[in-house]
Amino acid sequence: MTETINSSDNTPHNHSKSRMSWVLFIVTSLAVMAIVVLMLRPQSISADAAITIHSHTNGQLEWTIVDYPATVLANNTFQLILTDAAGNPLEGAQLDIKLEMIGMVCGDFDFSLTETAPGFYSGEGVPLMPGLWKASLIIDGDRDSIITRTLKAVY
Repeated sequence: MTETINSSDNTPHNHSKSRMSWVLFIVTSLAVMAIVVLMLRPQSISADAAITIHSHTNGQLEWTIVDYPATVLANNTFQLILTDAAGNPLEGAQLDIKLEMIGMVCGDFDFSLTETAPGFYSGEGVPLMPGLWKASLIIDGDRDSIITRTLKAVY
């Protein structure tokens, strides 16, 4: 009696080779996708200057970050000059800022500003890591007209 050996049989050795090929294919595909995503993400985002000018529903604001770029894990002074449409100081506003690191899902820092003179507001914000941050300003709780700017934080 002669036994025929079939090379396409389903021995454990062949299953192992097939499984390894699929794992290698999946790992390679994921690596290629990750590289493509990294290459396609916007690289041109840069930080705004220390002083920025913005329009808001009732006028204009000048937003200054003192001692720019901001220092990581330190109080950084944010100063805003808020004026109405006629250029007069806007007094008694409630100003809240949220700092968010761009591309991160945690590590936000929220703070409020206090009025130091008519239309002049100041507060301390703390970026938690070096890099590019987004600061979002809410005036008088109006979440429909948030004003944003970017800033750089360094050690």
